[in-house]
Amino acid sequence: MAQHTDPPKARHTNPPETLRKPDRDRSTFTHKLGYALRHPGRVAPYLRRAGRDAWLRLRHPDHVGYYRAVMASDTRRDPEAAVGSRNHERWLALGRLQFDYLVAHGLLPEHRMLDIGCGNLRGGWRFVDHLDPGHYYGVDISPDILIAAQKTLTERGLQDKLPHLTLTGDLTLDFLPADHFDVVHAHSVFSHSPPHVVEECLAHVGRVLTDKGFFDFTFDRTEGPEHHVLHEDFYYRADTLLSLARSHGLYARLMEDWERRPHGQSKIRVSRSPLPDETAAPR
Repeated sequence: MAQHTDPPKARHTNPPETLRKPDRDRSTFTHKLGYALRHPGRVAPYLRRAGRDAWLRLRHPDHVGYYRAVMASDTRRDPEAAVGSRNHERWLALGRLQFDYLVAHGLLPEHRMLDIGCGNLRGGWRFVDHLDPGHYYGVDISPDILIAAQKTLTERGLQDKLPHLTLTGDLTLDFLPADHFDVVHAHSVFSHSPPHVVEECLAHVGRVLTDKGFFDFTFDRTEGPEHHVLHEDFYYRADTLLSLARSHGLYARLMEDWERRPHGQSKIRVSRSPLPDETAAPR
């Protein structure tokens, strides 16, 4: 297995990208005005982003086409920023956070893993390195970010691990085999997905999971009204997503130990059958 090291600060000293404040509705005029007053230097970038998003939504009325265009635009500027990391050190730290969490929850080299929204392999390269050859399968809607993922593999010297990197246009996962993946992972995917995309994934992910496998996904959490910002950032109540998963015959629970990690999003785990310490059964 290839050996890699991180900068000393990348593992422990970085603050979370966002503080978890689940009761805030970021779509309201009051919030936007208050934010602008507190951060006047961010007003111009927000307006540029709003203008770009309005233009892209005119050209791409479906969400996948729209967000693929967003990723193309962001990736041209900086592939690491395109996946939500403000600098390389933070990119490394967030990848380490994802990796350490799943290894602590039992991810073994012989497991097969599906990484939905794999991006440029912020966490993915660590999973590729950890897993047996051919056991990592990354999918993304953006061809631009998948090219960046190939570059990450080359830079890390992981070509002999033979990871699969595949472009997808939806989350039906119908091109993948049934009962195949021990772990399915989606980090910062549902935070950019409207309700119908989230439901599409939850309606089909059980088919590709093994009976003892699980699907972990993060999401931007709110306790108030569910909302979005510029059709890019979506905020959900945990109960909404838990109930949706259970409606598709899945067991689901909020991962309380993730809440104590330095990350602004929450995490839910779903599975086809009860897992150890599982109490939230399908209804």
